[in-house]
Amino acid sequence: MPKKTICLLLLAISLTGCMPGAGPKQTAGHLIGAATGALIGSQFGKGSGQLVGVALGTLAGTALGGMIGEKMDERDRALAQNTMVATLERAPDNQVRSWRNPNNNHSGKIRVTRTQEMPANNLVCRDYVHTVTIDGGQEQVHGRACRDMRDQRGEWFVQK
Repeated sequence: MPKKTICLLLLAISLTGCMPGAGPKQTAGHLIGAATGALIGSQFGKGSGQLVGVALGTLAGTALGGMIGEKMDERDRALAQNTMVATLERAPDNQVRSWRNPNNNHSGKIRVTRTQEMPANNLVCRDYVHTVTIDGGQEQVHGRACRDMRDQRGEWFVQK
């Protein structure tokens, strides 16, 4: 990632801590959204145009991540995380896996859209779409998770 992109991302992350009334769930959502938005924004444009993409992506991701994070409770996050790991591990491409919290009716659907093996880098990556439904509103998060095939723990790391 270019040095300027990292600087913008760090600035956005530091600013999310200054948001009035932001609780721990919302702050976590802001941070995750900012990072995801910056990475997605960095894929567009060149030079200063790319920096604009990073800035816009960071701002949009911060807002979206904050809205989702503010409304998800600990059980929602645990269900989403468990479903995400199971989906990345075992689901074939384009198969939908769902989670639902019976305590508040929050739910989500995760679908892997593409699997890519990169033996030269010892990586396997899976692009996914996670659709979260909270209080009748729906948000989609697009991302990529990868893992090192040599890693005995088999941990997945979100790339974007």
